[in-house]
Amino acid sequence: MAACHIKKNLAVLRQFPRVALNNIRDLPEAFKPEHRKGRGRGSGRGKTSGRGHKGQGQRNTKPRLGFEGGNTPFYLQVPKHGFKNVHKEIYSPLNLNRLQFFVDSGRINPKEPITMYHLWRSGAIGGRIKDGVTLLGGGTTWFQAKLDIEVSRASKTAIKAIERQGGKITCAHYNTLGLRLLLKPEKFEGRRIPRRARPNTKLMEYYTNVENRGYLADPDELEKARQQTYKLENEVD
Repeated sequence: MAACHIKKNLAVLRQFPRVALNNIRDLPEAFKPEHRKGRGRGSGRGKTSGRGHKGQGQRNTKPRLGFEGGNTPFYLQVPKHGFKNVHKEIYSPLNLNRLQFFVDSGRINPKEPITMYHLWRSGAIGGRIKDGVTLLGGGTTWFQAKLDIEVSRASKTAIKAIERQGGKITCAHYNTLGLRLLLKPEKFEGRRIPRRARPNTKLMEYYTNVENRGYLADPDELEKARQQTYKLENEVD
């Protein structure tokens, strides 16, 4: 119907020498005429206004959507499928190409240690940071900055790209209170600074692993792994 009205409108416009405000009007079929109800039997919609006699339809007391007359509804008969993990951690993603763009535009200083506070304040991470930031390897070929960065998690590709340029990456854990202290330190002015929480048992394995560049791993082993990655990547290049 819409296409038919468009064709009719175009056909009418072709007949006018010029389109102006005084010759623009709707087609007769464009809108339905208003039908007034309850204006006598002769109008066709008088007395009950087309609702009939008695019942829910006339009294405007129809049940809610999905009500089946007292039967068990369909959505209660079908078993549930899947679940929502309330303990799932949500990390804000950040790709290397976006990080390189913010470094080139001067919004992130590569000469200073970069934390999630700098990433959030600069706008590299948009919106709310719920559980942390994960660094991904998107745009590895364009990444050329030498950075000392700390995030919550990082992919293997991102770790290699950072250390290939002689940089340093650390994966650190922050709980809700620690992340609030990191991102909004002005909230804790004049208050007692809370002690940093350690990761739980499930996360301890990740942050003590040298391959993940965890902040709880052996510092000597971390430095050896960084130097080894730097040498291997530069030899291949």
